[in-house]
Amino acid sequence: MRIPDLARRGMHMSVALLGRWQTARGWRIGLALFALGLVSTLAHAPFHSAPALILGVVLLVLSLDAARGRERRLLAGFWRGWAFAAGYFLGSTWWVANAFLVSAEEHAWLIWAPLTLLPGGLALFWGLASSLYTRFAPDGPMRIGVFAVLFTIVEFARSVLFSGFPWNLPGHVFEAGTPISQMASLIGALGLSAFVLFAFASPAALSGRGHWLVRALPLALSTVMLAGMWGWGSTRLAGADNSLTDTRLRIVQVNVDQREKRYANRLPILQTYLDLTMQPGLEDVDAVIWPEGAIPTVMLEDTRVLVRIEDTLPEGTRLWSGVTRRERFPEGELYYNSLAALQISQDASAVEAIYDKVRLVPFGEGNPVQLITGLFGFTTLAMNAPYYTPGPGPQTLSIAGLPDFAPLICYEVIFPRFAPRGDNRPAFLLNISNDAWYGNSAGPRQHLNQARYRAIEEGLPMVRSASLGASGLIDSYGRAVRLTDPQMNETLDINLPSALQPVVYAVHGNSLWIAGGLILLGGLQLAVFIASARNQRQ
Repeated sequence: MRIPDLARRGMHMSVALLGRWQTARGWRIGLALFALGLVSTLAHAPFHSAPALILGVVLLVLSLDAARGRERRLLAGFWRGWAFAAGYFLGSTWWVANAFLVSAEEHAWLIWAPLTLLPGGLALFWGLASSLYTRFAPDGPMRIGVFAVLFTIVEFARSVLFSGFPWNLPGHVFEAGTPISQMASLIGALGLSAFVLFAFASPAALSGRGHWLVRALPLALSTVMLAGMWGWGSTRLAGADNSLTDTRLRIVQVNVDQREKRYANRLPILQTYLDLTMQPGLEDVDAVIWPEGAIPTVMLEDTRVLVRIEDTLPEGTRLWSGVTRRERFPEGELYYNSLAALQISQDASAVEAIYDKVRLVPFGEGNPVQLITGLFGFTTLAMNAPYYTPGPGPQTLSIAGLPDFAPLICYEVIFPRFAPRGDNRPAFLLNISNDAWYGNSAGPRQHLNQARYRAIEEGLPMVRSASLGASGLIDSYGRAVRLTDPQMNETLDINLPSALQPVVYAVHGNSLWIAGGLILLGGLQLAVFIASARNQRQ
């Protein structure tokens, strides 16, 4: 068979499949979209396969276009968007279920919740946007702009409502530190998500009525913007400031399964941390960093732990460690997930600074519906405390003789613009985390990629210490300068890079890209109008 004949048959098959896709309905289209959403998560870390999300978004738009012709289009649109997003968010967050197996004897019976309620609840946002799309999207290529606007709005809502969960935003498909990711210094990950939603959906505009040149406008605009972003990002990286400061930090990573992090095991775990901390070169280090949840105890009250630390580490050693902290009051006790900055002394170690985590992991550290879940015997998954109390707010910590830094404990690093700015802007970000809850899964890798985006958005280097996650140094461009193997016990000494001047996104937030997006959509509308008018005259 000749090649033209093969091409012709392939085109006929594609048209036939597209026709079947657009006429499918009910549970069949829901199941197909759910599977498509699952596949689309391959666009995120650790794979970063953008074509998976392009395929998913294009077919979602075509399915929603077909729903616009249904008698109950709002319901049809909601069902299709929800089904796709349920698969997408299940593929993005399935690893949360691992946390319910750490204390399996207590929590395994609840494993259905993160596998159903979490993705199903997050999918409600996309279901709403899809329903609105079937109501307000116009015919022609401008519907791609409406799609991008509606879904960007619900992604913003997902990021802030009910404590917020901006996990795997569409903009995160680009690995942080690469040229296109540098746009986050101007428009943030949410602004980059708006572009992704428009650009990845733009091939769907080729389907429909009207002259092909008009229908190709969104794809052409996306291609030009993508090339411009890549070029600008490449230029930015080529001129990157790679200078290092004299501040030297030691990151200690210990591979301990979360199931083993019990109070009874605290001293053997502590000894492993101390042995790694005492590796040669400690005398040249300004501070030692241990991750969140390093020692399974209320560390600042545990005399045996503190005495062993003081007997082992040299006088004057600065140790910054994640700790569970408790405050006692006549009416009860409060627990905090904290970072404690200690200066070691054999007489009595000094606490130089404390930061209490502000954004607590829902159901892991805090529980907004404890009155309900308490009826079933569940409060939180926390192991060192029955619950945690949020701290007063983001802080920049000042330690004599060292650059100021802003702690971001675990979950906090997924939130843009969380670190202080202005006069309180730190010299670097310190992210301590306990990724051991989620095992050797995609979760810690996605967490790392999102942490790297925070460095780009703030123009600040990040020091990261993660238990069973990648620890190391991230520069102000989101590039991984040095990272450990998450499965190894390792000591890593790094010199802190210089901070950049405040970048555009750190100063102006989302206002810049919102204004730019409205201008671009207005320009696209004008271009569509002019092109359509010329075609009608012809």
